[in-house]
Amino acid sequence: MTSTEPHPKLTRRENLRKVLSGRDPAWVPFAINFEQWFKHHKTFATLPDELRGCETYIDAQKALGCDIFSRNLDGGFREVDQRIKPKITQVNTDIGLRTITEYHTPRGTLRNVFQEQAAITTGHTEEYMVKDWETDGGAFECFLDQHEYRWDVDAFIKVNDQVGDWGIVNVPFGCTPLKFLHLHFGLEYSCLFANDYPDAAKRICDLYWKKLRPWLIALAEHPRVESVCLMDNVDTPFYPPSMAGELWEPYVKDAADLLRDAGKHLFVHACGKLSALNPTFARCHVSGLEGISHPYLGDWSADAARNCHPDFIFIGGFSAREQQSLDDDQVRAFYGQYLPKTDKRRFIFAASCQTSIHTPWNRIKLVKDICRQWGGHPHSSQGRVS
Repeated sequence: MTSTEPHPKLTRRENLRKVLSGRDPAWVPFAINFEQWFKHHKTFATLPDELRGCETYIDAQKALGCDIFSRNLDGGFREVDQRIKPKITQVNTDIGLRTITEYHTPRGTLRNVFQEQAAITTGHTEEYMVKDWETDGGAFECFLDQHEYRWDVDAFIKVNDQVGDWGIVNVPFGCTPLKFLHLHFGLEYSCLFANDYPDAAKRICDLYWKKLRPWLIALAEHPRVESVCLMDNVDTPFYPPSMAGELWEPYVKDAADLLRDAGKHLFVHACGKLSALNPTFARCHVSGLEGISHPYLGDWSADAARNCHPDFIFIGGFSAREQQSLDDDQVRAFYGQYLPKTDKRRFIFAASCQTSIHTPWNRIKLVKDICRQWGGHPHSSQGRVS
């Protein structure tokens, strides 16, 4: 059977399992992440004809003919405040909804400000909870003490059933402790905090992990869960190896061991500069990284990543450069050089983080066709876009 012939007896889910277990897949999975792209064009009524009947992102992935392996699904991760209920104020601004969240604790008030950017279907944090540990640390410890995590199993089962044989839910569940600091302290101040107050940083990370870990155990034990993704944005400037060794590696290794011992897989979302962290990833024995950016935007190629550890799975291949900066002939030429260097047994063709909202629909289809022509085709009846 040639690489371009369909494989009618194998489902997309079964083929993805081959990749996850290191066996030769019948075809290379095409699993680009275009959730933001779909949400944007659905909101502004600019979806292409092939997707106009799609109500959900899962519908859109099926219409494109993807092998679904996505972190952008509701896997059931929930956050709950047990005792301190936040005061939430929302204001419409010229660029989108502005949400102000305040926690009034016995040791002070914490304030977070998130600004949506409606025109480009994204948003950013303008003000983080902790601005200075000396003034906000006590209040933050009060917040974290009562802040809990939950897993809505029914929500996961619903999404898992919707995906069905089209793929595997890569259950997005929380993040690593270092990313937790980023989310509440900001990127820059997290680095300063960890260096200036190392004992406090370790204490916060340990407490957060103590709250998340029981749910990772529950995921590992659930018979329908196959893969979990910690929702970081790994990037060496904010995950320097020395800091990652203290506030990232022990927890990721713990999670990877938990899931691997149960026959499951652990991924971490990582879309920045990664090559300096190769030894860290190897020691954690994480199943792989999701959303990897190759050079020029990133610094870790699929070829180089093969040396991380023998079971490492590379999930990436479609960066903003191929999405927007090259013409069709340049895209074909790029992948003619790039794809033969990957290991088909350990490669899932995916977006490097996201698919830009400005990516033309025909570019998305072109890249799918390139992947299929090189890596093989699934059953031709399982998708509406040829």
